[in-house]
Amino acid sequence: MKEIALCSFYSVAKLVLVVLAGVWLGRRGILDKAGRQSLSRLIMTLFLPCLLVDSLSRNANLDNLCKWGAMALAAPVFCAAGFLLGHLCARLLKVPRSQHRYIAVSNSFGNSSFLPMPLLATICAVAPAALLGEPGADQRSFAYISIYLTVHSPLIWLFAYPYMTGVPLRELGWRRLLNPPLFGSLLGILIGTVPWLNRLMVPSDAPLHIVIDACRMTSPAVFPCALIVLGANLAEKLPSGEQLPLRSYGALALGRLVLMPVFGMLYTTLVFWLGWMPHDPVFLLVMMIEASVPTATNLVLIAQVLHKGEVLMSRLLLASYCLCIVTLTLEIIFFLYAIQHWFF
Repeated sequence: MKEIALCSFYSVAKLVLVVLAGVWLGRRGILDKAGRQSLSRLIMTLFLPCLLVDSLSRNANLDNLCKWGAMALAAPVFCAAGFLLGHLCARLLKVPRSQHRYIAVSNSFGNSSFLPMPLLATICAVAPAALLGEPGADQRSFAYISIYLTVHSPLIWLFAYPYMTGVPLRELGWRRLLNPPLFGSLLGILIGTVPWLNRLMVPSDAPLHIVIDACRMTSPAVFPCALIVLGANLAEKLPSGEQLPLRSYGALALGRLVLMPVFGMLYTTLVFWLGWMPHDPVFLLVMMIEASVPTATNLVLIAQVLHKGEVLMSRLLLASYCLCIVTLTLEIIFFLYAIQHWFF
């Protein structure tokens, strides 16, 4: 368990270090407001769509979606639960009304790829083979995460993006709704699920494989750039007259880092006992971790592009990542104990 606790700590702590680099760039004026906005638009227009096309085209096939439907179903269930818990926590802790939207989406959408993938790779490497089942646990975890992303990625751009505008859905233009990351998600799913398109682009010897290769070369820029933008936003002061009280941080911590892991554990237990998932401990672990990860960094990019609440959202995210160094480590230890002693 010591190795698992350390890997959880390091996986989150390294994200915080990159964020701190962004804070330094912001304070030195190297990445000013105009630079952050340009970088955010570049991420949303090019880097992130390329990442979604690359990831989903290789993993979102119909066979996996049918076999592991419980994982795909978990994405909207967790998002809806987080959204309701966010509003509930904001009301209970009397968060300023103007911040309810930010608390709700911060609780609703977690970091479903960049944090779980390296975290599960390390867990699968150090955990006893008898605990996680047959060889290849890390590859199975990546496949399960990809299925989760197949549904989660379009949701964040179809729901969170228009919701954070504060404008009623009927008043939003098509340009707001049909944004580049949503197009990237849909295109990736289309390539992955349509057999002739998949054969044309995905295999290494496919005629148009160079398109997927170009996306793969471009996509790694998403994560460091997003974290640097997050950090640079933290170097800015909140707008005049706007405050972020401790109860706002408390609403996010209570909902996203405490109540959502409990909900994820209960949901996973229910699905397991109903027999709706493979008899694989890695499947359970992925589902539990997806409910427990801190807020998605993409929300900062959305706020930056919309020019609404970017500093507020950045501070909420940094708090959630600092706190999850402790909460996520303890929760993973508990999840592994539960899988070993309660499920198998």
